[in-house]
Amino acid sequence: MTTLDISALTTQATNAPVSINIQITTTVNISAPAARQRINRLVLEEVGTGLGSEEPALVVEQNKVLWRVPVVLSLPKLGRLGQVGSIDVDAQTGESLVDSKQLKDISDYADRLATGSGA
Repeated sequence: MTTLDISALTTQATNAPVSINIQITTTVNISAPAARQRINRLVLEEVGTGLGSEEPALVVEQNKVLWRVPVVLSLPKLGRLGQVGSIDVDAQTGESLVDSKQLKDISDYADRLATGSGA
């Protein structure tokens, strides 16, 4: 992950204006709804029911433009219990950037959340 620490610009002065301009030019071939649909299908097939996605955020990480799609647990009688993870989708290729460990972590967290809710 590429991180730029700009805290040094603001630690010396308070109430000082700071202007930060970052420009990235790319082509986004996958829409937010398409990324969300891919993740809904993936978690249903690979993890189980009760999991779904919420509105993705467009992020830049490791020189890639990604849709970061939150994964949430919702149960019929209890409604939305909370976010149990997120999965990235490459905004150019549509590839879901997730591995089996991340899916297991999402599943484990969803199980703990469901158990803690009395489900």
